[in-house]
Amino acid sequence: MALKAVVEHTDYNVHKIDGYICNLFLVEYEDKMLLLDCGSISDIKRVEGYCINVLGRPVSDIKLAIVSHSHPDHAGGAVIWRKKYGIPIAAHPRIDFWYEGPGGFLQHKVDCYLATWVAYRKKAKLERILFSRKVKPDFVLQDAAEVPFFPDWQVLHIPGHTINDIALYNRKEKTLYPGDCLMNLDGKLYLPIPILFPDKMEASFDRMADLDVNTILVAHGEKVLTSDPVKVFTYMKSLLDKPFNTLTSLAYRFSLYSPEYRKYKRHSQ
Repeated sequence: MALKAVVEHTDYNVHKIDGYICNLFLVEYEDKMLLLDCGSISDIKRVEGYCINVLGRPVSDIKLAIVSHSHPDHAGGAVIWRKKYGIPIAAHPRIDFWYEGPGGFLQHKVDCYLATWVAYRKKAKLERILFSRKVKPDFVLQDAAEVPFFPDWQVLHIPGHTINDIALYNRKEKTLYPGDCLMNLDGKLYLPIPILFPDKMEASFDRMADLDVNTILVAHGEKVLTSDPVKVFTYMKSLLDKPFNTLTSLAYRFSLYSPEYRKYKRHSQ
């Protein structure tokens, strides 16, 4: 488990933990902690170790765990956090529709396979990835609402990658955690794979461009520091017009089984 430098703010510190597939962000307050995404099911041990061995705090100090969207590296640990520690889970109202029914069952298995393939590409030791299809959140996060127990954070619905993506925004500290909506690899920005709802993704980028932000916490890659969020998200919008490469095309073809996607396509025709 790699130890990461703490990002210090007025009211809290942000700890970055290297997860199995994506970065995990633990927001530490004096009297409580917030987990900005649940990680994969195999990331439970990483967060546990960080709390105990680095912070010297019990895992039970985590008072809420967020699911930014349905995919295995973000929702995989949710059920375990609640079952093992009684930590409540918060997510978008439609989080459990993504893997619903026969199509959702198939998409769930495909997504788990794709996550394992990503880990293999990263040359990571293969770990458990299969997880419960249903999050059954204790708190439903409506757009523009305050995060339960952490009113300094606001929820933003940012569909595009999936239909249930959310971002967490702290206005006072000018900090945004947008889940998978952008990646920053080797100093270059990339779109998430796949973008299933490009028109909604474009609107989500426009919305985030209007925020007063100087720090973007990135699930895949390094954080983005900016004095011009309009420039960042305008660039992200420009990437939507680029043709698929081989990898993007493959991921897209294997991501069309969710009933949420099929519902969107029916209504858009």
